[in-house]
Amino acid sequence: MDVNTLVFGSMAAISLAAFLYLGRFKASSKQTEREDRINWSKGMHPGFRIVWVGMIVVFIGGLIFQFFK
Repeated sequence: MDVNTLVFGSMAAISLAAFLYLGRFKASSKQTEREDRINWSKGMHPGFRIVWVGMIVVFIGGLIFQFFK
């Protein structure tokens, strides 16, 4: 085992332990029952759809470029 494996393995173990420890705590009712909460039942942000379409167009363009190269 090299030093890299030990360092990143210990970082992963510490991160997992911290996540599991902090996952026990719940937000207070002052935070969860606010009047100005975000409505998560709505769709995506309108601008976010433009980003997805752009990514798809670039991906398809790259595939076509590689195919006809």
